[in-house]
Amino acid sequence: MVSVAVSKMGVTELMFVDPEVNGQYYRNILLSQQMIPAIKQVAGDTFVFQQDSAPAHRARDTIQLLQREKRLVLTSGRPTVQT
Repeated sequence: MVSVAVSKMGVTELMFVDPEVNGQYYRNILLSQQMIPAIKQVAGDTFVFQQDSAPAHRARDTIQLLQREKRLVLTSGRPTVQT
């Protein structure tokens, strides 16, 4: 699988994702090491992170990571602003 961040400010490089994504892989590898740093290179700190409600995306530890990053999280189709 592949992931990419897209915005009016630009796009990130393609990030290849292990097909067996679990919450730990999603947080520790994909978000922390790849996606958030790549997004910050494109947009600095002026971005809002949105995702669907896949199990790895809505895991409690994932939500806590994104809360620390102060980003918008979509869970169950309802936006929740993290402050």
